[in-house]
Amino acid sequence: MDSHIQTYSTLWNLVNLQKSEHKQKEFAQIFLLAMNDWKRTPLVTIAGFIREIKKYFGKPLTRDKIINKKFDGTNAWDIEAGSLLIDLIDLSGKYDNETNLDNIIGNILKYYEQEFGKVDFIAKLKYLTTEQGGRKIAAHSGYRPQIKFDFTEMQTSGQQTFIDRETVFPGDIVEAKIKITSPDYFKGSLVEGMKFEFREGETIIGTGQIMEIVNDKLEMIKGTTLGS
Repeated sequence: MDSHIQTYSTLWNLVNLQKSEHKQKEFAQIFLLAMNDWKRTPLVTIAGFIREIKKYFGKPLTRDKIINKKFDGTNAWDIEAGSLLIDLIDLSGKYDNETNLDNIIGNILKYYEQEFGKVDFIAKLKYLTTEQGGRKIAAHSGYRPQIKFDFTEMQTSGQQTFIDRETVFPGDIVEAKIKITSPDYFKGSLVEGMKFEFREGETIIGTGQIMEIVNDKLEMIKGTTLGS
């Protein structure tokens, strides 16, 4: 399973998914704004952004080095990104007593990687009734049936973390975070609205539909088709 956040999109999705407000979320939002404002080169990965800002502002990357980079008539977006990084350093120093930018970013990623360990996408699940061939007993959050999409014979274990409840009974409909064990196989293959079955062995015990993709590695690029 994926456990490390690599891209802007995945981090943004994880932050957006979280409804509660707290300091790590605020830190992450400022960091994402800085990434979004960085127009010097097209960036996808967080590691690439960190390399770029160190190259531009200097290493070690400090508050003073960012401040000392002056506007030259062409670098407005770079200066804006730097200003956001200064805000991030100041806020982290105030609330977490941490002013090392590498550590601040590391703490953001560490926090959200705990959540990333539970979710690749959000799905609506419909459990079959026992009479329809479904389970005879309830399932508990963390349950790991096999997932089967129509476009492949490949099945993957898909952990279900139920949203706002701990137990689901046969016949219930529930929203859940799904974490699959074969993300590399399904890279670029999934779209929102896609349906799937979940099974115990060969027995279909329910169906699901993707509501929101969190792990951007899995999302199909627009304009492509499966097998292209």
